[in-house]
Amino acid sequence: MEDDPVGRLKVFVYELPRKYNKKILQKDPRCLTHMFAAEIFMHRFLLSSPVRTLNPDEADWFYTPVYTTCDLTTNGLPLPFKSPRMMRSAIQLISSNWPYWNRTEGADHFFVVPHDFGACFHYQVSKPFSFFITFPCFPQILLTIFLNAFGFLNQLT
Repeated sequence: MEDDPVGRLKVFVYELPRKYNKKILQKDPRCLTHMFAAEIFMHRFLLSSPVRTLNPDEADWFYTPVYTTCDLTTNGLPLPFKSPRMMRSAIQLISSNWPYWNRTEGADHFFVVPHDFGACFHYQVSKPFSFFITFPCFPQILLTIFLNAFGFLNQLT
């Protein structure tokens, strides 16, 4: 029997308000050709992928399409200062409108965060997640998967 991951894996893609993704891209089309465009291409890929399910009850994973690095300065650099606020807002929206985040505390959810601030959203890599830990209403961020190009040495387990 062949091992067919496409037949088994199911990913639900949240339909978030445009302010989290499409509106940001519309504001600055450079995001499509920027070195951090992975979040846009992952979103587009999953929307047409055979692993996508429209039924969240059968999903193994939940993709949250928030373009955290698409807000660029005039020099083409990402503005990471807005990213944690945008991420927090998206998670609050998801957790208050759908039951899926709350049942696993976000452990089966993932974001694509291609900039080097990645999962920690903090310039001091030795203090991962410290930005979020300071917000008592936001502890579930610790279980969420962040796909990024950089890791950190002392992961929380």
